[in-house]
Amino acid sequence: MTNFTIGCDPEIFLQDEDGNPMSAHGIIPGTKHEPFAVTDGAVQVDGLALELNTNPVSTNDFNAFNTNVVSVLGELKKMVKEKYPKARFNISPVQDFGEEFLAAQPDEAKELGCDPDYNAYTMEVNPRPDGTRPFRTGAGHLHFGWGSGIPVDNEEHHAICADFVRMLDATVGLVMTYLDRDPRRRELYGMAGAYRTKHYGVEYRTPSNRWLTTKASRSLVFYAARHALSYMQKGFPIWKLFYPAEVEIDIQSIINNGDHARAEELVGLMVRRAGTNAFHEAWSVAKYEVSRLEAKKAEKAVTNVREVA
Repeated sequence: MTNFTIGCDPEIFLQDEDGNPMSAHGIIPGTKHEPFAVTDGAVQVDGLALELNTNPVSTNDFNAFNTNVVSVLGELKKMVKEKYPKARFNISPVQDFGEEFLAAQPDEAKELGCDPDYNAYTMEVNPRPDGTRPFRTGAGHLHFGWGSGIPVDNEEHHAICADFVRMLDATVGLVMTYLDRDPRRRELYGMAGAYRTKHYGVEYRTPSNRWLTTKASRSLVFYAARHALSYMQKGFPIWKLFYPAEVEIDIQSIINNGDHARAEELVGLMVRRAGTNAFHEAWSVAKYEVSRLEAKKAEKAVTNVREVA
């Protein structure tokens, strides 16, 4: 039986003590081609953001996955604080920088989409993102492994990856559509079915970094990914995730249009059908966290209207 592994490479933004955006360019060691190794993974600069990479662990071990995330995040924070004690992390799917700020950055910090990714529904290369936008987006990519030395341009490998990514869209992708309420990331990255083949497996590139913010959301994404693997191994079709729903479900449209309500409905069906206590508990806590965040946003919007009035 194939042993599957999971790792991740989420991106994080920096802000100063007043909440103004900072560029991560040059703040820590590590680049895309030469990440800086730390205890449970690696760190690097990615454009204007920081990136953390976690060592792969078994898809049966959430505690190991979570431990690696927390460990590397802690080392990254320590490295930043040594240079900028008052800097703080902004774990957000979108960071506004502004045109003037971006214009002052070196070209290598502004470059987007240097390596292409693919669309699992069309099997074509996704369009290169527009680097002139006055904001940047924080990814929360997940990496899945099941082998080594696999040619990344092999057609059969592409087909296997695309099949799996469509199942991930129906699990992790819907979870992220519910969690992440900012649609702007999809203007640059994160449309349904985004992936890159890897010599060990696949990189799923649809999720934002929103799942990184709490243990409950990390757990929810982890167990959703496990559920996708289980269904793939059993050869089940995607519709079985949501049985007894009888209508045809357009997962791609739900993700690309940010249909939070439909995503919530389908994830609820999936979690109930899965019958896994850890999955159910993570979903319950994550829903509570989202409801609190949305309530705070609504309260802030009302306050802003009053101040203007």
